[in-house]
Amino acid sequence: MFHDSVAPTSAIDRVAFRLLKWLTLTCDVIGVLLLAGVLLMLVAAVAMRDVLGLGLPWTEEMASMLAIYAVGVGSLSAWVRGEHLAVDLFSHRLPKLARAVQFRLCAIISCGFFALAAWGAWLMAESSAYNRTVSLGISFSYLYYGILIGFAGMTVLSLWQALRGEVTWRSVADMNEEHPDA
Repeated sequence: MFHDSVAPTSAIDRVAFRLLKWLTLTCDVIGVLLLAGVLLMLVAAVAMRDVLGLGLPWTEEMASMLAIYAVGVGSLSAWVRGEHLAVDLFSHRLPKLARAVQFRLCAIISCGFFALAAWGAWLMAESSAYNRTVSLGISFSYLYYGILIGFAGMTVLSLWQALRGEVTWRSVADMNEEHPDA
């Protein structure tokens, strides 16, 4: 979405464009690092068990936590890019006004769902604060915080979409088609 896009001309859209570009890049880097950590934990556990005959029970808990956080931050990046699963049967056939209304309505419904899911993750984090993992002895709340990050972030993003409406960043290729001499 952003790699070949030109920043919009409106000041507020330019700020949003840069902020969302920074958010997706940051989430992508963090997600890749977290998934690399998961892979490293699993390889270390297998190598220690099979080569040295030593068990590392804490790696399973850490790999689970890292995977949850990777999904949480990755969902933000996917939401900004519009890469979550969507069923679009008739939107392209709607007139411009109806399409704008449909987009905002979907964003409002999504915002409500995400807010409810974030609230549920918060409640689960609070209720499991004194439950501890077996190997590391850390609170299960930290697992739910990864889910909370994802849903709270998508709540904010979908609220922005509902307020702003659909934004299509113009790619460099689109600009060149309009002005071939430029």
